[in-house]
Amino acid sequence: MSTRRSRSAAACVFCRQKKLKCDAQRPQCGNCVAKGIDCQVGAVHQKPRPTNHRIAELEQENDILRRQCTQLRNRSAGPSGRVQSKQASPITVGSPSTLGSSSRTPLPISRIGGGIGLSRNDSSNEIRDASHPEVPENDRRNISLYHGPTSTVYDDTSPNYTEQNRPPSDDHSNEEMIRHLLFSQTARQRQLEPLNLAAGRLDFDGVDPEIGMHLLSIYWSRQLYTAQIIYRPAFMRDMACEGPYFSKLLLNAIFFVVSKHCDSPELRSDPNDITTAGWKFRQRFTQLLRDCFDKSEITTLQALLIMSNALFSRCDERSLSWLYAGNAFNMFIDLGLHVLPSPDGIPAEELEIRKRVLWGAYLIDKIQCLFQGRPPLLNHVNMRASLDFLDDYDELEPFQDISYTTNKPYKVVPSLNVSLLTKFCELTTIVERILCEIYSESRESSPAHKESVSEDIKSQLRRWRQSLTPQLDYLSFPDQSVLLPQSACLLALFNVLVILVHRPLITGGHGGVINSTTAHESVNACTSAANQIVQILHDYSQHFSLSSAPYMLSYATYISATIHARIVAQKGSNSTVFQSLALCRNILVEHTRLYAAAEKAKENLDKLITHLGISTPDDNQRTSTSVHSLPGESVVMDDSNIPTGEQGFPDRTVGFGSPLLNLELSDLDLEAIAQGFQVDVESLSFWHSLGA
Repeated sequence: MSTRRSRSAAACVFCRQKKLKCDAQRPQCGNCVAKGIDCQVGAVHQKPRPTNHRIAELEQENDILRRQCTQLRNRSAGPSGRVQSKQASPITVGSPSTLGSSSRTPLPISRIGGGIGLSRNDSSNEIRDASHPEVPENDRRNISLYHGPTSTVYDDTSPNYTEQNRPPSDDHSNEEMIRHLLFSQTARQRQLEPLNLAAGRLDFDGVDPEIGMHLLSIYWSRQLYTAQIIYRPAFMRDMACEGPYFSKLLLNAIFFVVSKHCDSPELRSDPNDITTAGWKFRQRFTQLLRDCFDKSEITTLQALLIMSNALFSRCDERSLSWLYAGNAFNMFIDLGLHVLPSPDGIPAEELEIRKRVLWGAYLIDKIQCLFQGRPPLLNHVNMRASLDFLDDYDELEPFQDISYTTNKPYKVVPSLNVSLLTKFCELTTIVERILCEIYSESRESSPAHKESVSEDIKSQLRRWRQSLTPQLDYLSFPDQSVLLPQSACLLALFNVLVILVHRPLITGGHGGVINSTTAHESVNACTSAANQIVQILHDYSQHFSLSSAPYMLSYATYISATIHARIVAQKGSNSTVFQSLALCRNILVEHTRLYAAAEKAKENLDKLITHLGISTPDDNQRTSTSVHSLPGESVVMDDSNIPTGEQGFPDRTVGFGSPLLNLELSDLDLEAIAQGFQVDVESLSFWHSLGA
C-alpha cells in the first residue's frame, strides 16, 4: 500500500495529463524537479542534485542574460521606463526609406565579450515594456547601486568578476576585435550626425538646431578633460532616440559651458556683454536639475561635473561649484562606476562609456582640487582601472580650431585626443600625490620626510615627461610635433606640478631654509618651470588667441607669475624676469573677459607684488597694456639665438636642473626668497592664495 501511494504521488504532471505511465523510458519532469518531487521510479533513474558551484554558475549566467535583456529594453525606453515614440526616427545605415518612419528607435549596437549580437532597426517597433515584475526597479533604469563587502545588502554568494579579478581569458584577439567594432560604430555614427540633424531628429530642447549643433561642435573641439567624460557616439545617437546616455540636463550644461566661446549675440542676455552668454541655459539647467537631483544617473553626474568646472572658472562661484562636484562624485560611487566590470560580462560600448566616465570624473576631481586648493574626493587606490581606451577614432581626427582664434593659417593635423586624455589622466595621479602627501593638512612635516616624498614625486614627474611621445612634446621635439592648445595645456600643467613639488623645499614651513643646497636647486627648478610656462604662452600667442585660451593656461600663468615675482623682488624691475612678470599679469587681464577666476588670480598677484615691494607702472597703464603689445623678443627668450625647427618652435630639451633662460641665480638671497614664499604660509596655506 505504501509503495503504491508513493508511486502515485511521484507521478509527474506530464504523465498524468498524457495518461502515461511513469517508467524508466520517460525522462525526468522539469517541473517536478523545480518543486523537489522525484518523478522517477527507482533509485537507478534518479538524477543527482546540483552542487552549489553549479547553482552559482547558473545564477551568474542568468544575471548576465537578464542585464543584457534589460539594457536592450532600456535603449528603446525613455527615462521613465516607457517606450518613447516621436514623429521621426534616427537614420540607420542602408535604409534611405527610414527618413519617413514614425518610430524613434536606437541605432544598431553589437555586443561583444560574453554578450549577444544585437541589431535593432525600424522593424523593432513592437518592444515589450521594461516594467517586468521579475526585474528590480534599479535594473529597469539600467542602474546597479554599489554596496561593498562591509554592507548588509552585499550578496557574497553571487560571482562578481571585475576587471581585476576575472578569470584569465584564452581569447587574446577579443580586445582587438572590440577596438575595430568601436571604431566602426563611431565612424558610422559620425556619418549619421549630419543626416539626423538634417532630418530634424536631434533634440536640442527648443534651441535652434543650427546654433545647437554649432555649440556642440565647439564643445567637441575643446577636448581637454571635461569633454572626455561624455562618449560622443553614444550621446549623439541617444540624442536622436532619447536613449539613456542623453538628457536635456546634460545638453543644457554643455550649452552653458561653451556659450562664452560663441560670438552669437542671441545667446547673450546683453548682446554687448559676453559674460551674459548662455544664462538662459543655466536657468534651464537649474529647472531640470530639480527633477534629476534625487536619482543617480550617469547623465546627471556628467552634467554636474562639467557645470561645476564652468561655475568655478567662468563665474568664480567656488562654493556652488564644489557642492555640485561633491554630489556628482556621490552619484559616481552610488552607481559603482569606480568598479569596472569584466569585459566578458558587459557590452563593449558600455564598458568604454564607463571607463571614460570613470577617468573623466577622476581627472576633473584632481584638476578642480588643484584649482581650488581642496582635498581630492576620488582616490586612485579605489579606482584600479586600466587607461587603455579601446575607441581611438578621435586620435587621428583632424584638429578643429573652431573655438581657438588662430593668428595664422593652420595646416591639417591630428587632434591626438586619446593620447592627450591618457597623459592627462596619468599626470593627475601625480596631482593626487602632491595634494595628499605634500599639501595635506595631516601630512608629515619633518624636513627629512618632506624631502624624501618630494624626491619620489620628482622622479615620477621626470619619468612621465620622458614617456611623452614626440607628437605631444613640442618643446623637446619641435621637428616631430605640432603645437595644439591641448598639448600646450598638458605641458603647462606639468610645469605647474614641478613648481608645486619644489617650492616647499625652499622654506621649512614655519620659517627658515632647509639648507642652502636644496633651496638653491629648488629655486632653480621653480624658475626653470616658470620660464617654460612663459615660453608656452609666447608660442601659444603666435598661433592662437590667448583671450580664448582654456582656463588651464590662466591657472599656469598665475603660478608662473608667483615665481617671477619672488625673483624680481631680488633682481629688480630692470631684469628680464620683470618682463615675464608683466606678460603674465597682462595675460590674466585678457582672461578676465571669459574667466571670473582669472580676475581673482590677478587681484592676488597684485597683492603679492605690493607685498614684495616691486615697483610697477600705474594701474591705468598696466591695464591698458595688451598681451599683443609685447613683442616676441620682450617675452624673456631671445628667439634669434635659438635654433628652430621647420615649424618655427625653439629647438631645446628641458631638464629639471637647467633653466630655459640663462639666468644668474647664484647671487640670489635665498633667505629673502624664503621669506617671500612665507607670505603663503602666513595666510595658512598656499592654496588660499589660489582660491581666496
